Amino acid sequence: MNTRIFKIVLVLIITLNVSCKKTEVKLAEYKYESLPETITCNSGYDNLLKEALYTFEEDIVNKYDSKNKNKLRAYRAYISNFISNRIALEETITPHSKAVYDALKSKQDLWDNNQLNYNNTVVKCIIDNMKDKDLQQTLNALISTNSMDSQIFAAPLRSNTSYSRDTNLATIVALELYFSKFNTIDFTTLDLTVNQPKDQPVDFNKRPITAPAKSTKEVDHTGHDHD
Repeated sequence: MNTRIFKIVLVLIITLNVSCKKTEVKLAEYKYESLPETITCNSGYDNLLKEALYTFEEDIVNKYDSKNKNKLRAYRAYISNFISNRIALEETITPHSKAVYDALKSKQDLWDNNQLNYNNTVVKCIIDNMKDKDLQQTLNALISTNSMDSQIFAAPLRSNTSYSRDTNLATIVALELYFSKFNTIDFTTLDLTVNQPKDQPVDFNKRPITAPAKSTKEVDHTGHDHD
C-alpha cells in the first residue's frame, strides 16, 4: 500500500515538473546579444532582461524620435505620455517586443499576477544596484509601504534622467512602465508588423525629383498632450 502511494506521489511530482517546464517560453531571437551588459543578478535569465531593456529603448525611439534616434528624447516623451495616460502601446509594440514579453511572462516568479513582483530576488537585486540612491530610496519606500504604483514611480522620472546612465534603473522602467502594461492589450486584434521600423535603403540609381522646398522643422513632442 505504501509503495502504491509513493508511486502516485512520484507521478504527480513528475507531472507538475513537466507542466512547469512547458510554461517556460524561450525567446527565439536575441537581437542585442552583442551590446553591453545591463544587469548582473545571476538570475539565469539576465540575458532576457538585457534584451527587454534594449527592445524597450528601440521601440520608444522608433515611436517618439524615429528621425534622429535620440534615446533621451524618446525616454522623456514616453514618460511624459505615460504620466498623462496617453501612451499608445498598440502603435508601439513590435513582434519582437511581444516575443520578449511572452518570454518574460513565463518567468512566473517575476510577476505577482499582472504586476512586477518586487519581492522577487532578481528585482530586488536590480534595485539594490541602482546608481541613483534618491530614486532607489523612493522606490524602496513605495515597496515597503505596499504603495507601489506606476504613476507614482513615473512622476520623478519626468525631471530625472538617471535612466540614461543607469541600466539597472532603466531595466525597472522597462519592466514597470512598459512590459507590465502589455496585459491590457488584446493582441488578437493587432497587426504588430506595422510598428516595425521601416528600413529604406538608398537607391543610388534613382534620379532625385526636384520639388518646392518644404519646412522640415522638427517638433519636439516631449511634454505635449499627444503621442
